This record gives sequence, C-alpha cells and structure tokens, in this order.
Amino acid sequence: MFLKIKLIFTLVLSIVLLGCTSQTFAPEEEANKMAEMFIQSVNSGNYDAAFALVTDDFFSYRAKEQWQEYYKEIAEHMGPVISVKQTRKHVDSRLTGQFYMYQFSIKHENGFTKEMVTFIQKINTEEPLKVLAHKIDSSKLAKINAKYE
Repeated sequence: MFLKIKLIFTLVLSIVLLGCTSQTFAPEEEANKMAEMFIQSVNSGNYDAAFALVTDDFFSYRAKEQWQEYYKEIAEHMGPVISVKQTRKHVDSRLTGQFYMYQFSIKHENGFTKEMVTFIQKINTEEPLKVLAHKIDSSKLAKINAKYE
C-alpha cells in the first residue's frame, strides 16, 4: 500500500514539474535586437515604432503623451546622438516570467546618458516579448527626470 502511494505521488510530482518547465522563452538574441530597435526608435524620434514594442503596463507609469514629451525634452537638452554602446545585459527568470535587461551608454552632442531597457515575457501566456520599462539617467538630466517622476 505504501509503495503504491509513493509511486502515485512520484508520478503526480513528475507531471507537475514537467508542466512547469514547458514554457519556452524568446532567445536572448531576439531580446537584444528588440532593445537596440527600441533605443534607436526613441533616439530618432520615431515614438510610434518604440511604443509598438511596449507592454500595456509601460504606460501605467507615465502616459503615452508624457513619454513623448519626456523623450523630446531629453533630445533637446542632450542634443543629437553620436554613438550608442550596449554596456551590460542580464537575463533573469522569476515567478512571473523571463526578464531581459539591457543597459546602453549613449553619447550625445552635449554629454552621455545611461539607459536601461527591461523586457518581460510572462509565463503561461501567448504574449510576445515586450518592453516593460525604460530608464534614462544622466547628471545633466536631474531637473528633467524630477519633473516627470
């Protein structure tokens, strides 16, 4: 009797564990390309293309129009982009999904910005990989960032 219970428990546990690991996530290369596309779209002023890559939750932090104003103000203050370099990437699995985080160092005519783009691919959904958050930092942006916080 004890052996049957142990066997049934082992089978049920195996099925549950197999179900937990069946989620397939986007490859890092896809997330990397999307991060570069997002940064390029924002920095070129093509906000519609950038916003096509974001989750609905992205706009819960700041409305779409506020994001556009924010990006325009930064572009005016920092000047044209001279170069973009990816400086860090990190992939993290959590209970809610797979997170991809990319940091860029962007050289502008008037200084540098450090930008972090975070993607999420949620577990157990058909939703594609999307941008969850975007943070822009620079000592020259303290007033602008405070205004939009």
